[in-house]
Amino acid sequence: MVSNSFFSSLVKRHILILLAVLFLLFNFLLNYFLPSENALDLKFAYSVDQAYFAISNLSKPDREIYRLGIWALDFPYMIVYGLLASGLLFYLWRNKVIVLIPLFIVFFDLIENILIISILNNYPIEKPVLAIMASITTTSKWIFVGLLLLSILIGALRLMKTMRNHSILVNESEVEKI
Repeated sequence: MVSNSFFSSLVKRHILILLAVLFLLFNFLLNYFLPSENALDLKFAYSVDQAYFAISNLSKPDREIYRLGIWALDFPYMIVYGLLASGLLFYLWRNKVIVLIPLFIVFFDLIENILIISILNNYPIEKPVLAIMASITTTSKWIFVGLLLLSILIGALRLMKTMRNHSILVNESEVEKI
């Protein structure tokens, strides 16, 4: 298991800001270079027919750009969003177990990318099992993304409540001194 010092370094303000800037940069680049309307990894779920319909809507150069985008952008992006989400969760919860959520997202995203690349490499030959497995991993990834967002929201609300209660206690102790 990863040590607390690793997570403590992730929650430093300058590290979180750097990761957030990289996160935004990768999002911009992914949206610019990858075909969002036909990208399988942006859908929640899809059938074999829907997967191959989306791929067939891409020209050969677009399929090459999609493949290159996965290799050059999406793989490093997984590291960035995984670290950013882990840092945010550790900051909000101070619990290493909840930090497993981003690791599950990265795991499913990795498998999804490998499967999508395999689908692209085999196209126009259809491999239904690859498409089904890709859809399952994509759906799993998005379920964990939802869980991540919920954990961040609950953690942020919890932190705000704690900070508010702390400021009330500080103000009451100042009043008692007077």
